[in-house]
Amino acid sequence: MSKTPIPYRFPALHTDEAFSVEEPDKASETVASHSLIDEAKQAGFQQGLAEGHAQGVAQGLEQGTQQGYEQGYASGMASSKALFEQASSPITNLVEALNHFTLHAEQQQKEATLALVTRIAGLVIQHEMATQPELLLTWIEEKVAEEQLVAATFTVRVAEADYHALQRLAPEKIDLWKLQPQSDLPRGECVIDTAEQHFDLGCQQRLESCLATLEQSLTPTSNEE
Repeated sequence: MSKTPIPYRFPALHTDEAFSVEEPDKASETVASHSLIDEAKQAGFQQGLAEGHAQGVAQGLEQGTQQGYEQGYASGMASSKALFEQASSPITNLVEALNHFTLHAEQQQKEATLALVTRIAGLVIQHEMATQPELLLTWIEEKVAEEQLVAATFTVRVAEADYHALQRLAPEKIDLWKLQPQSDLPRGECVIDTAEQHFDLGCQQRLESCLATLEQSLTPTSNEE
């Protein structure tokens, strides 16, 4: 009796169903990881946003406070300056008026001083010429020598009182200098005439030069004003 052959059965092949159990778990893990990452990012973003907002508010508040302080300080200083200028305006006007009055009084005093000096100097000259006629004689001799004037080429004019005094003091000079009295000349005045020019040797010219120097010394300069 023959035996019936038994067919060979190969082991079953692995199919996708075999991995169907593991793949859903891995997918779940991946989704969970992504979800955690997203949550972490969102939490970090929210935290950063909150911290940035709080920092910005604090910084803005500080800057605003400083700016407000500076503006308030500048405004207060401007108002104080305006009030001070307004309050001190009458005082400034008073000081200017006093300065003007002082300068005017000083100018009047200087003019009076100059007039007094002129009067006193004139009296002194009259006295000196009356008591010391040799002064006028010396001036004439010095000028004649300085200009190298030759006798008989010039004449000398003096006041009548001085003419008489020189006539007594040096009578030889009357003809040598052609000395002439002149009624309208004040005492101490003397003029030498030549064909080319005139030399004024009088006391008035000397006095005017001295008074001009005195007046200049009494006049305030721009720096002193």
